[in-house]
Amino acid sequence: MIPRRIKQQLQGARSFFGKEQRGKLRVFFLCLVISASFWFVTELRDTFETEIDIPLVLTGVPDNVRITTPLPDNIYVSVRDKGTTLVGYQWRRRTMHPLEFDFRDYDNGAVSGRGQIAPAEVLRMVQHQLVATTQIQGIRPDTLEFYYNRGLCYRLPVRPQGTFLPSAQTYIQSISVTPDSVDVYAPASVLDTMRYAYTQALSLTGLSKSASRPVNLMSIRGVKYEPDEVNVEISVDFYVEKTLQVPIIGLNFPPDYRLRTFPSHASVTFRAGSVRVKDVTADNFVLAFTYEELMQNEADKLTLHLKSLPSGVSNVRITPQDVDYLIESTGSSPEVSPSP
Repeated sequence: MIPRRIKQQLQGARSFFGKEQRGKLRVFFLCLVISASFWFVTELRDTFETEIDIPLVLTGVPDNVRITTPLPDNIYVSVRDKGTTLVGYQWRRRTMHPLEFDFRDYDNGAVSGRGQIAPAEVLRMVQHQLVATTQIQGIRPDTLEFYYNRGLCYRLPVRPQGTFLPSAQTYIQSISVTPDSVDVYAPASVLDTMRYAYTQALSLTGLSKSASRPVNLMSIRGVKYEPDEVNVEISVDFYVEKTLQVPIIGLNFPPDYRLRTFPSHASVTFRAGSVRVKDVTADNFVLAFTYEELMQNEADKLTLHLKSLPSGVSNVRITPQDVDYLIESTGSSPEVSPSP
């Protein structure tokens, strides 16, 4: 139901635009349309330039032939003529006949090859669809060609390309591609130089979780991939910090001597991925000094350093960094070199 206030406003508008006023408005708009139409027709008598597109079709391709690089879908023709003629082209754009090229006219019978269409042939076919007064200013692309292959194919592994950077608290655990290999159709001269099928470059930065992206394979003229799209999966894991008590040991000591340090263990703190960290134990680290090193040590303390470091760990810290020590006799031999 229309509110009373709105009804009053509508009645006021009807009274303002009475029959006489509405009649004047009709006359005004009719004159405006006639004037605009006259101006439009007058303007169209001048010469203009525009661009029209015409589809391309390759016909007669045998079943045993793969087109590895097809013709472009359209060509773009820059034409010049009176505006009235150009408007006609715009209205006819959907009915412009495709330019058809028969594969057999360009096939040389080779296992792989290239079909190149002469610019003069294209110009003739385009001119055939235009009126005599229309001047062709240019055609793009100016070279029409296609590549074909009769089954010459290699199976090649896929390699991803691009930039993959994790966030500050994560790391990239792995990068995989599905499918991991594709069929590549190309001339023998090209296939013999290819070892991988590379993806187009991806840019993924600041990754805080695993990601998956579809990506096309890198386009190469004369090369066709089956399939031509793969899925790149970036597995991201987060860092975990862990501390272990690692014993300090001596190596290459004479039978009657051993190394004693104070303390006997050191805290080793490190960072590793959440998947890897549970598998890292104290046995993966080696805090050791050889007998020869101790004989050459002139300091009162030993500065700890790792002889062995497991893969996948980083930001390693040792506490304490320096320890007291002595070389203890385990038999009748006298003590060799205690730390003060």
